[in-house]
Amino acid sequence: MEQFNQALTSVFGILLVTAIGYEIRRRRKKLREVYNLLDSEDKALVVELEQLLAAGQLQRYEPA
Repeated sequence: MEQFNQALTSVFGILLVTAIGYEIRRRRKKLREVYNLLDSEDKALVVELEQLLAAGQLQRYEPA
């Protein structure tokens, strides 16, 4: 009976570690999808706009 309890505990432990690993992978994938929306052309445009803003050629939009 003791061996069965140890085996059952081991199986549940492995399942728990697997579930945690799966959840971490799922959340990382979701974050990548959210933060990697810009392609290289868009990223270059954003860098150029930030440079214009830093140089004072553009002003930030401030709603009235």
